[in-house]
Amino acid sequence: MKPRILILSCVFGLLTGCVSNDFKVVDALRVGMNQTEARATIQSYGFESVEHIARPSDGWPKERANAPESAWRARKVEEHGKEEVSLVEYYPVHHGLLGFGQLFLFYGKDGRLLDFYRYHIN
Repeated sequence: MKPRILILSCVFGLLTGCVSNDFKVVDALRVGMNQTEARATIQSYGFESVEHIARPSDGWPKERANAPESAWRARKVEEHGKEEVSLVEYYPVHHGLLGFGQLFLFYGKDGRLLDFYRYHIN
């Protein structure tokens, strides 16, 4: 009987490890939030920024660089009809036992959230 309890405990532990805040943080973000509001929202779910890049004077790079490619993604946001992106922030978003997603926030000149992009956050 003990091996069965151990196996069930492991399965239960793995399943509960899949419950996380990654969905909730994306639902809580709103275009138009100022940077302070957006950061506080994300931090309230336990995630921290590991990269923030201001727009270079010559614009965002045209070519992809090493991961997480924040600057290149900022250029793509500009190309898709959004206004100029002044700042991009990158947040790794861990979810579940082995899950990992990425969240990119793009801010305009006025410091308001223009757009955000999630990768591997369902």
